[in-house]
Formats: sequence, structure tokens, C-alpha cells
Amino acid sequence: MHQERRAYTILHTEASLGWGGQEHRILAEARAMRARGHRLLIAADRRSALLWRARAAGFPAFALRFGGRRNISAWRELRRLLRAEGVDILNTHSSLDSWVGNLAWASLGNRPVLVRTRHLSTPVKGNRPTRWLYQAPAAVLTTSREIARHLEERAGVPASRLFPIPTGVDLAAFSPRAGDPALRAGLQLPEGAFMLGTVSVLRSWKGHLYVLEALRELLDAGRNVALVIVGDGPYRPVIEARRDELGLGERVRLVGHQEQVPDWLALMDAFVMASYAHEGVPQALLQALALARPVAATRLGGIPEVVTDGETGLLVPPKDAPDLARALGRLLDHPEEGRAMGERGRELVAARFSLEAMAAQVEAVYDQIMGGS
Repeated sequence: MHQERRAYTILHTEASLGWGGQEHRILAEARAMRARGHRLLIAADRRSALLWRARAAGFPAFALRFGGRRNISAWRELRRLLRAEGVDILNTHSSLDSWVGNLAWASLGNRPVLVRTRHLSTPVKGNRPTRWLYQAPAAVLTTSREIARHLEERAGVPASRLFPIPTGVDLAAFSPRAGDPALRAGLQLPEGAFMLGTVSVLRSWKGHLYVLEALRELLDAGRNVALVIVGDGPYRPVIEARRDELGLGERVRLVGHQEQVPDWLALMDAFVMASYAHEGVPQALLQALALARPVAATRLGGIPEVVTDGETGLLVPPKDAPDLARALGRLLDHPEEGRAMGERGRELVAARFSLEAMAAQVEAVYDQIMGGS
């Protein structure tokens, strides 16, 4: 006889104020798990983008304040929520809310099951407090195998409690299509230019300066290329200054944060991911592959778990603008090869990295630690 699957009450916490890949993952996962019949709650800083986005998406979302002495009130409120809402699983994300969450969890008698998600490949300390932070949870989800290996080595998390689950892609939203000619015309870029593009929060380690230098090399070699940078963040003034130093004003457009990312990816003839630190499996990279776009990316973190050099894209060393320029030149000169890599990338994402695949994997972990079916 078929056994009905148990539905869980799951509370996600997040201390971050911004809106990047990590926060997007939390909301995307919450939506996918809600669609599978679970009850999802979100507790985030009252100043955060995640809080209002969660409320707009119809989730019960609770405002906390993190930082300094405010952590005490966040701890108290979180303890109250865990008891009052009948939480089965507490899933923490950033370092700060994980400390508050771990301490709230440890202070309760009738505890929910504790889970931690680690999104970035930033090195963690190997000291006793940090080891407790990662060893206390019944499961630690990571966005790449590389992050899981690091936590096993540095934080002593048993391999049996580590579960690499990259963020899934909405295959319906990110489906192959031609770019919108009106959107491209609005950029006022040179006629017929091969469009390179990247999508991310604008931070130093995303490597935009190396993309600009690679673009300069391609232009100096007589290639008709242009670049669109989607996203916003603290590094924007530095990127703009370097663009102007390299004389790229006519060829580069920074279009800021965009809600309709698929429309912008569809404009790109090739996608560039030049990060040199902190990456798991980047969501924008998976999204570009879902649109069957050829990609050139750095050999870093979880990127090689998705991009096999010459098969689903091209890999280059981090911080190497000449090598990046050569890879991009290859995509420009051999469009059929680029299209074939893009198609294989689309097939890979459809097979392994859909939203449904992510939710099924997360649910399987929850079932395992809850002793369910």
C-alpha cells in the first residue's frame, strides 16, 4: 500500500540584507518545497530584501534584527517561533543567523531537527566554535561538492552528514529563445557586435575587471564584440572606472539589477563567469546553460562540476585575462562548436539541475534526518 509522505514545517533563517544568489536560493527552495506540500516559514532581518520578497510570495515571514546586542532579541524571538509554530526543521544559512539559530536550538528541550546550508566556498576556520557550528546540525547542505569536501576537512563534518545540492533552475522560465531585438537596440551597441554577458552581484571576486581586460584584447585584435553586465552591487564604481580607463565606454553596458534575467541571458551570444573566489555552483551559470548559451568560466569552486572543458563550456584559470580572451575568441570564431556546447549544457541542466531535482534531493535529506519515508 502507498504510504502518504509526511509534510514538514520548515523554518529558514537568513541574516543577510542583500539580494544575491544565496537569498534567491532560499526563496526558490521554499517555493519548490511548498509545491511539494510542506509548510514553509522564513525569518529574516527586518531590513532585508528577502523578508519583503518572502511576504510577496505568500510565505509567513518573521522580522528579526541581527547584529551586536540585537542578536539577543533575535535569539529570543527565534526560540518563541520554534515553539509556537511547531517547527520540525530549522534550516540556517549565513554565519550570523546560524550562530543565533544554533544557540536557540540548543536552548530548547523539545528541539526541531537542525540543518545548515553553506552556499559559498569561502574558507572556514577550523577552531572549536566553528566546528560546533557545523557539527551540531543533523545535515549540512552545500551548493557544490567542493564546499562539502572543504567542510569535511576543515570543520570535521562527517561525510554522512554532507549533502551537495546545487540550486535548481526553473526550466520553463529559462528556456532557449532568441533575444528581444528591441531590448538589444536599447543598449545602443555597435551593429553586429558579438554579445558577451555576465550576471551577478557586482563584487570584486566576481572578476569583472578580468572580463573587461579580455574584452580590450579582443577589440585590439579587431573583433567586433560588446559586453553587457547585469547586476548591481558595491563594486560598480570600480568596474565603471576600469571600463573608462580601458576606453570601453562604447562597448560595455552596465544595466543594473534586472528581475527578468532570462530576457537578458537570451541577448547574450556567450556567457562569461570570471569569478576568482567563493563560488559554489553559480546559479547564473546554470541559468545560462539552461538557455543553451555557450559559456566561458573559471576553473574554480563548483564550476568544474558543471562545465566540462570542451563539452559543456570552456574553462580558464582565474585572474587570467589573456586566457579568457582566447576562450571567448574561440566561441566567437567557432559558433557551431559554441552552439553544440550550449546544447549539451542545456541537456545537463535539464537532467540534473532543475528546480524539481533540487527539491526532491532536499526532501530526501529531510526524510532521512526525520526518519521518514
